[in-house]
Amino acid sequence: MLNVSLLIISYLFMEFVAWSNHKYIMHGFLWKWHKDHHRKDRQHTLPEKTEDKRFEKNDLFFLVYALPAIILLILGFSLHYLALSYIGVGITLYGFTYFIIHDIIIHNRLTISFLRKKPNYYIRAIVKAHTAHHLPKNKTDFQNYGLLFFPSRFFKI
Repeated sequence: MLNVSLLIISYLFMEFVAWSNHKYIMHGFLWKWHKDHHRKDRQHTLPEKTEDKRFEKNDLFFLVYALPAIILLILGFSLHYLALSYIGVGITLYGFTYFIIHDIIIHNRLTISFLRKKPNYYIRAIVKAHTAHHLPKNKTDFQNYGLLFFPSRFFKI
């Protein structure tokens, strides 16, 4: 039961990690990696536009987030300390969730037809909140840095 609790807690904690890193790191000192993720934003007030390409510098964050999970999984299995492995699995599952929702459902970076449909009330709200993040009035007007938790106003039709 403790291990499953660690998995769930680590999964939920990753939403806070994603929110804080997105707000303070990606839109802060590592904007140079993240800015090409906003290249298709229709705002002329953003600093600079980048070229349209399949892979983004922003994809480097995948490696940054994957490394702790990989290290925890390796240590947990090699030291026979499963608590570390369960935390690694929680981080990995959050990463998988983020990839499915953010890259496939929201940004359509891969064409998987059954995932592109947005019939679910919660998924539609996630898309609205993330779209609002991509449509700021200026560089300091970004909002909704998280993925799974956001203001309730996005649930309104």
